[in-house]
Amino acid sequence: MIETAPKRATPRLRKRRWLTPRAGLAVAALVAAAAGVGALRSETPLAALPHGPVLDRAVARGVLRVGVRSYPRPAPPEAPTPPEPDSFDATLAAGLAASLGVRLELVGLAPYAQAAALRRGDVDVVFAGVPESRELEGVTVAPGDYSPGSGMVVTLRKGRIQDKAALQGATVCVGEGSSYARTVASRYGAVPRRYPSGVHAVSAFMAGECAALAEDIEVLDRLLRDEQWRFYRPLITSLEAVDGAGARLQEGDAASRDYLSAALRRWESDGTLDRARVARGGNLRLEIAQLKDGLVCHS
Repeated sequence: MIETAPKRATPRLRKRRWLTPRAGLAVAALVAAAAGVGALRSETPLAALPHGPVLDRAVARGVLRVGVRSYPRPAPPEAPTPPEPDSFDATLAAGLAASLGVRLELVGLAPYAQAAALRRGDVDVVFAGVPESRELEGVTVAPGDYSPGSGMVVTLRKGRIQDKAALQGATVCVGEGSSYARTVASRYGAVPRRYPSGVHAVSAFMAGECAALAEDIEVLDRLLRDEQWRFYRPLITSLEAVDGAGARLQEGDAASRDYLSAALRRWESDGTLDRARVARGGNLRLEIAQLKDGLVCHS
């Protein structure tokens, strides 16, 4: 169970912390086991690789502080829920903490607060998808990609967007940190409209706030089979990310950066990232199904 800090009412908070006991978060056990399998396949176990000051400080305090996305899950209109960590980000954070042998503290950060939190040392690492700005002063990105995978763009079946050219200047709903936001902007001239999460983006699209929606192809392909989605159709069926999501940390610590890169490579090769992506898709489809049951996304 995740112990939360005292509740505050809005997901627009500068930061929100969740302290996770070593054996408390369910995903931690899954990712730790996968990391162990990966270590057996490698000459050098991940935990044996050198790391620099940032990760050394986490080991010394016994807690790794990771900045993640957070958002309220669908809930009845009269009973909004507090923000909770993004499960995909939390899975990766749990894997990193397990490799270091420390507890995990998840810190919910709004996009504008992530770089400052890293520079101040409020968090050690950020797993929060793709940052909105390519240039983040005092922050470095560890080489490696943990994007969900190939994406899809869907539109109304009888709407004004009937071909790719019509995306020029059109709004496209995306979740915060989406790997597809820059792709639809740079390749098709669309205008990404960001929402706190994938389920918020889907809810906004269905409410008519955007002309199109960009999400993971596995998620949208399954949704399009649902009777409720008969009014929508795929416009682009293979949308590759221009910029992949990368782990971020303070500049000037090459050793810790290289450790994060090694972790991403290991998780890619041993299947950990694939399992996390599949789990993300399942969680998102469940949350979208709750919208159909009359629950709403609070923001």
